[in-house]
Amino acid sequence: MPVTTVKLQELRGYCLARRVVATCALPRFDNSAVDGYGVRLADTAGASPESPVHLRVLATLPAGVHRSITLEAGTAVKIFTGGVVPRNADAVVMREEIEKAEGLVLQRPARPGENIRRKGEEFQKRDEVLPAGTPVTPAVIGILATFGYSAFRVYGKPRVAVIVTGDELVSPGKPIRRGQIYDSVSPSLAASLRNVGVTEVSMYRCKDTLNLLERRLAGLMKKADVILTTGGVSMGDYDFVKAACEAVGVKTHFWQVAIKPGKPNYFGTYKDVSRRTKLVFGLPGNPVSVLVSFHQFVRPALLKMMGRRDVLPSVFPATLTVEMRKTTKRLEFVRGQAVFRDGQWMAAPTRGQESHMLGGLAVANCFIHFPLESEHLPPGEQVIIEMIDQLH
Repeated sequence: MPVTTVKLQELRGYCLARRVVATCALPRFDNSAVDGYGVRLADTAGASPESPVHLRVLATLPAGVHRSITLEAGTAVKIFTGGVVPRNADAVVMREEIEKAEGLVLQRPARPGENIRRKGEEFQKRDEVLPAGTPVTPAVIGILATFGYSAFRVYGKPRVAVIVTGDELVSPGKPIRRGQIYDSVSPSLAASLRNVGVTEVSMYRCKDTLNLLERRLAGLMKKADVILTTGGVSMGDYDFVKAACEAVGVKTHFWQVAIKPGKPNYFGTYKDVSRRTKLVFGLPGNPVSVLVSFHQFVRPALLKMMGRRDVLPSVFPATLTVEMRKTTKRLEFVRGQAVFRDGQWMAAPTRGQESHMLGGLAVANCFIHFPLESEHLPPGEQVIIEMIDQLH
C-alpha cells in the first residue's frame, strides 16, 4: 500500500514504513531508578551495622529539575526516580535502606552504579531502534513518543469490499421464514478484518444472479483495493462468482484448493486504469470454510499489503491425544484445543467438524494439520498445530 503519515494517537494497527532512528541518547542523562540518596562510594566504604556511616544531605533533586551539584566528602543528595544524578555520585541507595537520624545513616557500602540509569545505555543517538515493517503496538507508540515523534510514516490500509451472496440469507434480528438462515458470514468477516487492522470495510448483499454480481464487481473495482466474495464459488447452477469475475476482467490465478474445509476457493487479480492491482478472493459460503479460508489466504495477503513481514501463522509440534481419521485426499484444518503440559503441546479436536458447524471453531484455539496423504492418526502421533487466537 502507498506510504502515508499518521499522527501518533492514530497509529495503532498500522505498520512502520520507515525505520525508527534514535533522535537522542536514551536515557538522555544519568538518572535515578529509585527514590533514594545519591552518594560517593568513597564515603560509604566499610559501612556496616556495627560501624554505620553518617552522611549530611546537601540538596534535594526532584525529577524534571536540573541543578549543577557536586558532592563534597561526607555528603549525599536526596533524589527521586528520574532525577538527574550528580556528576560525581557513584550510586543511589534506596531510601528504604537509609536510617534518618541527624543526617543519614548507611549500614552497608554502596555498589558502583547502583540504581543509576546511565545515559545511552539503551540507545545511542542515530541508532536504529525499530526496523521498517514493525507492527505499531502500544509499546511502539511509546517508543516513538519517547523520541519526540508526533507522527510517523506508515503503510496505508487497504479498502476492503465484501460481497455476500446467497438468496437464503437474512440479517440477524429480522423475521425469518422456513428455508432461510441468518447471515453469520457478514459479522464474522467484519470482525476478522478489524482483527487484522483493516478499518475501511464496505459490506454488500447480492442476489444469486450473474448480471447483478457482474455489475456489483465492476463498480467495486473502482473503489476497493481488495474484494472478498462469499458463496457462489463452487460448481452449482447458482455459483456465478468465477464467471462474473472473469467477465469484468479479473485474471484467475487459482480455483479450488486441496484443503478441508475450504475447497471452493477462488483468487484473481484485476488491474485498473492506473495499472494498480486489485485482489479478488472468492471464499466459500459455509461459515467455517469462510473463516478458515480468510485465515489461510486473505489474512496473510492483507498483512503483507500493510507492510508486515511476519504474515504466516505460528505453528508448533504437538502430541495428539485422541485418534483421528479422514477419507478425503486433502489437507484438513481440524479445529482443536491445545494445552501446554509437561513441557509440550497436547492437542485434540473439538466437537463439530463440519464446514457449517461454527461451534467447534468458537471454542478452538488451534488448527490441527491432518496431512493430505494421511488417513489415520493414532493417539500419541506428532502433529503440527497452528494457533488461531486472531480468529477470536
